[in-house]
Amino acid sequence: MHLAPAALAQRQGDLFCLSDLHLGPQRPELTERFLRFCQEIPAGVSDLCILGDLFDFWVHRAQAQEEPQNCVLRALQAVRAEGIRVWLMPGNRDFALAPSVLAEFGIAALPDPTLLPGGIVLTHGDLLCTQDHRYLRFRRIIRNPLLLRLLRTLPYSVLLGIGRRLRRSSQKELQKKTFTMMQATDNGIAMAIRGEGVFASSSAPYRILVHGHTHQAIDEDLPALNAHRFVLSDWQTTGATLLRCSATGECALWHYPPR
Repeated sequence: MHLAPAALAQRQGDLFCLSDLHLGPQRPELTERFLRFCQEIPAGVSDLCILGDLFDFWVHRAQAQEEPQNCVLRALQAVRAEGIRVWLMPGNRDFALAPSVLAEFGIAALPDPTLLPGGIVLTHGDLLCTQDHRYLRFRRIIRNPLLLRLLRTLPYSVLLGIGRRLRRSSQKELQKKTFTMMQATDNGIAMAIRGEGVFASSSAPYRILVHGHTHQAIDEDLPALNAHRFVLSDWQTTGATLLRCSATGECALWHYPPR
């Protein structure tokens, strides 16, 4: 478990968490919705955490100069210029987005998982899908730091081909998976809250688990674990469900645009 950077742990304002935007050239209307959100962040928010899958597809830093990726990154840079710190956690779609690329736009990389003060765990959510053994095995391999460094030395055209093949393979795999395999399991949720495996730390067990990945917004008490779980929705043109946490640790789901 990674402890939150001091700047995030000691924030003075509210924290917004969002996830699973899957932005790309195929859905320009979704990009427009997110750009509008960046201009309408309410007063009192000091930090914006994107818990994975900002982009639908990422293989190379050259994408930072392409559209709509460049427009999105510049919008987040403008958010940072307004005094709101921006943090990005890798997701299963954009895990290859290097911290050095983010830094060029004033965005700070956030490890998965991250522990905030008050026992609040932030994670993308794919680690909780413990029934999907094949994906979790692939995740361990592809995120090996040595392999990632090697892949980043390859030409953009080569990586683009590899990425497209992986996306086609992933789409075929999704058709074979059961609903249960694609969801956070009871075992995965308990593992995270109890602080087991990659979630281990001296601060366990934790009070609140926050994640995305499974796309359906959830706000639920977990009495057997003496904890609470918030799940962020994916983004649609109609908006999305985010999480807003005060500096004192009170959290609640928040819909954009406000209802």
